Amino acid sequence: AEPAPRMRGAGGRPVAVEPRTRRVSMSLTEAEHRAWTEAAGGQRVSVWARERLQEQLEASTPGVGEVQELARIRADLARVGSNLNQLMRAVNQGQVVPTPQLHEAVQALARELGALRRALP
Repeated sequence: AEPAPRMRGAGGRPVAVEPRTRRVSMSLTEAEHRAWTEAAGGQRVSVWARERLQEQLEASTPGVGEVQELARIRADLARVGSNLNQLMRAVNQGQVVPTPQLHEAVQALARELGALRRALP
């Protein structure tokens, strides 16, 4: 994460464009503090922790391209589901001769589609 952009104030001192004005406090055990301090590698622990949290937030927020890709995947899944429904309708109307293998394959695919839909954000 990049530091907040800075401008120059009176006397040429840097002034944060978006100053951090909100505080968050937490308590750590001695072991946690040692581990965090070591992981920070000489950087202030608060700065290191903020950067790690911000990275996690950014990583878990899908970008525009990812959202579009998810929409395409959902549309593809909907088409496959529709085709399955049409196939089962034809089987139930006697237009297609059902076999145990066909029935088993359709049910397995339906389970997989359901699992995929539930796994998608």
